[in-house]
Amino acid sequence: MVLNFFCIIFKLGVWFVLLIDLKINGAPIEAEVKQFPGFQGDLLSKHYAGYITVGAESHKRHMHYHFITSERNPTRDPLTYYVNGGPGCSAYSAIVHLIGPFKIEDTVHRVKDPIRLRRNPYTWTKVSNVLFVDSPVGAGYSYADNEEDYVLNDSATIADLYDVLMKWFEEYPEFISNPFYIAGSSYSGMYVPVLAQQIVNGNEGNHGIYINFKGYSLANAAVDIYYDNNYVVPFAYKMGFISDEQYNDLAKSCGGVYWNNEDPDCIKNLDVFKGFIKGIYAYHVLFLPCHLNIGLTMEDAEYESAEIFQSLYGGLEFDVYCHDYEVTPRRLFDTKIARELLHAKPVEIAGTFERCSKRIKYTRDIFTLTPYHLNLTSKGYRTFFYSGDHDMKIPYISTLDWIKTLNYTEIEKWHPWFVGDQIAGYAVRYTNNLLFATLRGGGHTPFENMPRETLEAYQRWIDGADSL
Repeated sequence: MVLNFFCIIFKLGVWFVLLIDLKINGAPIEAEVKQFPGFQGDLLSKHYAGYITVGAESHKRHMHYHFITSERNPTRDPLTYYVNGGPGCSAYSAIVHLIGPFKIEDTVHRVKDPIRLRRNPYTWTKVSNVLFVDSPVGAGYSYADNEEDYVLNDSATIADLYDVLMKWFEEYPEFISNPFYIAGSSYSGMYVPVLAQQIVNGNEGNHGIYINFKGYSLANAAVDIYYDNNYVVPFAYKMGFISDEQYNDLAKSCGGVYWNNEDPDCIKNLDVFKGFIKGIYAYHVLFLPCHLNIGLTMEDAEYESAEIFQSLYGGLEFDVYCHDYEVTPRRLFDTKIARELLHAKPVEIAGTFERCSKRIKYTRDIFTLTPYHLNLTSKGYRTFFYSGDHDMKIPYISTLDWIKTLNYTEIEKWHPWFVGDQIAGYAVRYTNNLLFATLRGGGHTPFENMPRETLEAYQRWIDGADSL
């Protein structure tokens, strides 16, 4: 009798394990990625890649996705829909430069050697399932049947992102019940809240698949065309790039409006101001362009690498500072073997892979996201804004001042937050589940030079922390 009892328990245990395995492996078998280009070693979780087609018969758009399951607990961990910025930059840029499980090895001494990747110890896939999509169409491996579909705007991009997600859930239904978040940075701030609103509308109207949407996060994100463009002068002053006298002259002549101001005295003072910041890299004011190490000089080997590349290939397509950053992903992903491993179409069909596409003709048609943010936060959805505090492209003070226009009450005022015993940044918590934080020393894409701190912040947030 006791033996039979233990046999039943054992069988139930085996059945439970098989059920979990079935849940994780319910994805299309042909979509599984067994090996990632440039990486030697076992993948620490499941990868899947392929195409999802959206659009009408004469305007089909074939959107390439890459899905990575969580290394922690795929069945229970959140699903993050990571939306890349640009507009027009490939999701694979995020996978090897930002939050994915890989980082590009330094290859400045070997311009003809194959590109090699190493593990990223601070990948978001340690704590979340992550879905990446090459969007808008024309980015990365995504392509359209009709050339007219490469003429794009924000609204068209968001519509495709939504349709891709709905169809993706049809192929991966085992993840429908997971807590669902949307994340992005920079220009994807234009997409994320509108996409979130579409999901909420679909849920409330019982249109199609019900998504377990919980909230969204944005790093150094575009939120409003005025705030996005008007805070370079105040930020530069706070950083000590201009004198008190210069700032007072600017403030007086421009009346605090430094963007689209046609006052002659304002324009004159702004011209002087531009001379003071001309040599500063706006995306991280302490770094060289496209570099992740602090300092104003490059290693000699990096200059030599650029010169060698020029002698081999007849010129530099990008500035010497950004050459490796831009060209290396193309060398890695624009190969026959990479396309085969990632289930991407040949170059004759999908076109040349570029980190950020040049074939897209893009127009911004959404200029403020405030109504979307207000509506979503008023419904209680969780929102996390964070900024690298050395970004002059979209300074943290612009996001912070914009948040103040929402008129939410501060629950926790400006305070330091920690990783270990070190201050990682400063945070403010508001009513309506809204959290803002800075990353001390971070730039426009803080995942690149503050990877540990960014992962720590995101993990605490998706795991339910209300503050940092």
